[in-house]
Amino acid sequence: MALVATIADESSNSYLSLADAQAYFAARLHSDAWDGASDADKEKALLTACRRIEAHRLQVHRRPYGFPYDLPNALDRPADPLAPADPDQALSFPRQRDLDRTGSFAIPDQVKQAQCEEALALLASGAEQERRRSLQAAGVRSFAVDGLSESYESGADRQMLLSSEARMLLAPFIDRGGVIATSDLPDGEWSPGSSR
Repeated sequence: MALVATIADESSNSYLSLADAQAYFAARLHSDAWDGASDADKEKALLTACRRIEAHRLQVHRRPYGFPYDLPNALDRPADPLAPADPDQALSFPRQRDLDRTGSFAIPDQVKQAQCEEALALLASGAEQERRRSLQAAGVRSFAVDGLSESYESGADRQMLLSSEARMLLAPFIDRGGVIATSDLPDGEWSPGSSR
């Protein structure tokens, strides 16, 4: 599957092109796993990294205010800055607030960098890391083979991203809050000034 990095497009599957990623890694130290990979594997890594980023609870409001009962801006509400730039776009970014200096929609640099860092971690990890992730998902907390032992901390299996750098870059875009339902409406009732 080819990378489609068109901004705010309904067929996009990546936040950046292979050429953009190549430019990022040209200036990054210790990118041997990226440099040694084929273009096909680099594209696969970028696609997988983008899917893993999208699996997070990102600060994006996909539905209009009061959905399904209110039309967008039915009560002259201002546009939601966390709404997608285009309601039909495939990926979470750009949002209404994600603009470049010219006023055009743009993917935040931290999101593109996080995709690169996760792609690098995927290429570097290989089959051994996937085996570890499978063990953690199965509930294994420690094991030993031929005098070598490993222990996993609680919650390690819930890390969607391999790269700690990617997790740090995405931290400002992750929604850590929750919803308290106060009515029969599926999203509860919202009062002005409450956070979503």
